Amino acid sequence: MTAQTALATDARREIYLDRRVCTLTPDRIDVHPARSIVFLPLLTLLIGLAAFPVIYFWGGSLSLGLRLLLTLGAVVLVPLSGVGLVYSIAGAHVVIDRAKQSAVLQQGFLGMGVGTQELIPFWKIDRILVQELTPPGEDVAQYEVSIIKVSSKQVPVGTVTVVRADAKEGLARARELASLIAEMVESKVRVARPSGPSTRLDAGKPRARPMRGPSRPRDRRRARP
Repeated sequence: MTAQTALATDARREIYLDRRVCTLTPDRIDVHPARSIVFLPLLTLLIGLAAFPVIYFWGGSLSLGLRLLLTLGAVVLVPLSGVGLVYSIAGAHVVIDRAKQSAVLQQGFLGMGVGTQELIPFWKIDRILVQELTPPGEDVAQYEVSIIKVSSKQVPVGTVTVVRADAKEGLARARELASLIAEMVESKVRVARPSGPSTRLDAGKPRARPMRGPSRPRDRRRARP
């Protein structure tokens, strides 16, 4: 399916990235965190909330230092876990809206994606870059899709990570996402690969020396008596 037909249809599509999911609609591209990351902030939130009843019911039998440690841990864990839980449920990393003619990047609060935003109008987007982050000799292949602004600033959108045997499928998935973004923002796609050895098997092998032709007989002159 080409980028034009993918955005022209009314069907909702999803492209799975590394820890993120890209949701595609005709007028909107939404890159949001995968729902599976909700378990970690939920677990830390429950641990932080459990500290309060422990202090209330069994605080008399605990030492002062342990009660202080539980209180400080709960004060830190509860708000941070709550913010992370909200982001994992309703947060978004990048939102590209055709009607607003802009892309919105969540810059994040403590790395959790909630907080300040960066607005990138379509006319400030120079190209969409697909770059391989790992050298070809590694066991895994990682392809990053980024928005390159006119000012040459690079804004990461998402990453596709696959094993080396599925490198073609991973690259095709990354190029599909880049083509969809480029079609919406009316830009172009550039694919860049790192320089390095082609395969691990080639590394360490001695290079073949060029073959030399038959040696010519030297013109030996007789020594004068």
